[in-house]
Amino acid sequence: MRILIGAPSPDSWGGPAACEPPFAEALRATGHQVKEVVYVYGDKVERTSIIARFRRVLKTAQALRSSLKAEIFDIVHLNTSFDLKTILRDAYCIYRMPSGRHRIFLKMHGSDARGYQNAGPVVTRLIRYIARRADAIGVLSSEERDDFIALGFDESKIYRVLNVVELEGVYERSPARSDDIALLFVSRLIATKGLLETIKAAKILKDQNYSISLTVVGDGEMRRDAEALASELSMNDEIRFTGYVAESEVARHLASSDIFVFPTRHMEGLPIALYKAAIAGLAIVATPVRSARDLMSDGENCLFCESEPADIAAKIARLIGDARLMQTMADNNRKFRETLSREKVASEYLAIYSEMVTR
Repeated sequence: MRILIGAPSPDSWGGPAACEPPFAEALRATGHQVKEVVYVYGDKVERTSIIARFRRVLKTAQALRSSLKAEIFDIVHLNTSFDLKTILRDAYCIYRMPSGRHRIFLKMHGSDARGYQNAGPVVTRLIRYIARRADAIGVLSSEERDDFIALGFDESKIYRVLNVVELEGVYERSPARSDDIALLFVSRLIATKGLLETIKAAKILKDQNYSISLTVVGDGEMRRDAEALASELSMNDEIRFTGYVAESEVARHLASSDIFVFPTRHMEGLPIALYKAAIAGLAIVATPVRSARDLMSDGENCLFCESEPADIAAKIARLIGDARLMQTMADNNRKFRETLSREKVASEYLAIYSEMVTR
């Protein structure tokens, strides 16, 4: 099988950059021919201008068109999401593709299909065009699947899929020797990820005389506000901001932490940082969003919380007071290593591709 993948750029931030390269390698390892062209650029600390985005779309569409004119592919696998920017990009790129035998697979790294049920006439037409031209849609949670069906997508085209999640370097936990309970937050720092709520929860725990520290790994538009809040709450000694770090460094932080805190309100798909924490054997406090609701069980893999400081703090305090529960979570969560391995995930996608080409 020949597969053309619309892949993340090497300097891209976010989930696709972490999970898609090992996925492509796994496809090649099974003997299939894989070509990658850049399709996802990812956001950085500063927002990309509209002009720069427009130029990227033109460049991306041309790269796909050139590849499809030069070679024959069975599958075009485009890593995307579902918001206004990606709807516009996907519709244009698909329109520019030359005719051929290839089948189009759209993998959604997060989506907001529910928010487009009453879109204007232009956007609605673009969505219908994408729905008609795409041969299959991959979503990362049952909730997203239901939302796309409600939006009018053909149910038979929608598959619930997984991401490859791996840790670079460190796999076994080795918590630093300290009396503190080490809390960890890893994410792109945007408002909907729950960082400010996590900082306020840490303050509640400190006021309740819990000995905790919080490491914040990542960067983004909310970093300045988060640092200001930590200072305002007199939490500078307890909270450390690392900024953006390499994947191997993320693994090191996971290995030296006790509890992963992820009270996101974002329209997540399958958040890579959350499942890296699980594979690393951490106890977890997180909101029951998207794939977490599908793959994790409250009290077995995590404690589900509201994205409210008081509830986050209460769930962390429960874990601190129950060493047996923390160990049970750690043991259960390490099992995700096999579920989300590159070999297993690649085999599941290949089964979908086979269905697509034989329809």
